[in-house]
Amino acid sequence: MRPLSPRMAKLQQRLTDVGAAAFRDMPEPDLRALKGHVQSLQAMLSGAGAGAGASNDRIQTELVRFRETGKLHDVRSARLVSWGTRLRSVGQPALIEDGDRFDPFLSEIDSFRSLSRPYRRCWRGLLDGYVNYDPGSARGAGDRNWRVLREYLNDNLPQLERSGQAPDWLAAIDDHANLLTQDPCTRYGAEILTGEGDPLEVLRRDLSVGDTSWIGQRIFEAQIDAAVRFDDRRFRDVLPRVIGLIEEHDVLANEGLSRVLDRYAECASIEVDPALCETSVSRWGNPWLERNDTLWTLVRPETRRMVSSWHKLRLIEDFFNLLSADGINDQRRINFWKRYVDQISDMHFALGDAADRDPRPSFKALRQMMKGRKLTLTSGGASSNNAFIMRIAGHVYVEFGEEGNAMFAFDAAKLPFDLSKLQVAGNKTALKHPSYVARIVHNNGVGERWERKADRLIASLSSARGAPQVSHTTPSYGARPSAPPQPSAMSSRSPSTPSNVRGDADLFAFLAKHGIKTADSRDKGGSLWAYAPRSGPASNELTRRNFAWAERRGAWYLRS
Repeated sequence: MRPLSPRMAKLQQRLTDVGAAAFRDMPEPDLRALKGHVQSLQAMLSGAGAGAGASNDRIQTELVRFRETGKLHDVRSARLVSWGTRLRSVGQPALIEDGDRFDPFLSEIDSFRSLSRPYRRCWRGLLDGYVNYDPGSARGAGDRNWRVLREYLNDNLPQLERSGQAPDWLAAIDDHANLLTQDPCTRYGAEILTGEGDPLEVLRRDLSVGDTSWIGQRIFEAQIDAAVRFDDRRFRDVLPRVIGLIEEHDVLANEGLSRVLDRYAECASIEVDPALCETSVSRWGNPWLERNDTLWTLVRPETRRMVSSWHKLRLIEDFFNLLSADGINDQRRINFWKRYVDQISDMHFALGDAADRDPRPSFKALRQMMKGRKLTLTSGGASSNNAFIMRIAGHVYVEFGEEGNAMFAFDAAKLPFDLSKLQVAGNKTALKHPSYVARIVHNNGVGERWERKADRLIASLSSARGAPQVSHTTPSYGARPSAPPQPSAMSSRSPSTPSNVRGDADLFAFLAKHGIKTADSRDKGGSLWAYAPRSGPASNELTRRNFAWAERRGAWYLRS
């Protein structure tokens, strides 16, 4: 080989120096994390025996030998079988599911306790079976043996040798010894929700806890438990995180969602939570449709009514914002109909061709929310026209999106159109049929706004049906609760007044007699709520005592 020229030799040295400097400044690799990744890959590629440094075939051989003899012949056999407790084979249950052989197996393991290091390796294999076996889908004696194994591991954890270079997994299980108790994961709930830590990373890395381990399920449940036990302020603070958690755990989502919804309905002030509404409706469907009863009966009736009102508010706003001619500027009609959200018992939406085919995400989302109540509008004039159809008491009201269309009211018992069909005509054959009982144009009269005329019409048509009066406050989708009034502005019906104390005593005696639960936030500027059915033995007396029904909350409130 020819020697390098002086110029090339100099270049070579400079490159060497640059390379050395680069590596000198490079930080030390995180070998702990790398080790965890290696362990995970081994578990994925080699199954239960990866941590034992053996293939599943070698472990199965020792399992067969143990089943035939009932003995662990040496340290190697004990270690391999310890790592194979959850392995199944053709015609044979997993050892942890074997009602005859599991207890004798643990007795055999006990015979190696005098050998500190080998016993520690056996204990580690047993731990792998414990954390990665799912007692919820156990076969045979699996659930019983899993609990026996938990007790065995817990009893013998103090005896493990910790001298010298103790393995990372031993430090991890020392820190998380709660996993070996009857309450393995409660400690993690509030900790994770408040962002104080995430034990799963450590458990996956050092204890080889797999994604299908029961520990993940228990930690999910612990977070839900913690959230619903928080006070109102903390519960609302962690709610976005809880909703994300529910969306990530599909198998456990329904139970978690039901507990969160019921807890939300217990808050002292209940404003619409858009994310909670969207999650519950997308998962369980329209809350006021009977066909969705299977899932919506997981929550209390008043909770279901709360979400039903939320969903109606969302649909009202989106209809007039996206589907009306004025779009976002059509606030008057939005505000008008939002006041009736608690009186609207059902609603349908008939979409013209433009809205039915619009590919934009906002329109796709709206069509999805209308599922079960979406129709096709035919003969509605412009393809951009749409119809909003709602029932209040014994009448059905029809609004149109395009300008120049009046609002029509029909007797619900004599409808000239069929809302059970897939389409409805927007002309005089159906939604504008001459049989309407009233018609309101959206133009102000002399000295009177059209809203006033519409209020009088609805009140008149509903009065014979005994419908509750509409609130003249406008709820808002996603609005935050208003600040409580100052003491000077509070109602004279404050519970602190002597006259009211006597009245409250009589009232609360009545409520207690009928087993009616209450929530009293009058001292904070709120209301006294009574959780009784809308119709029933107590409803007449509640009305007499100046209570009014609130559909959104599914409860009675004492009017000031």
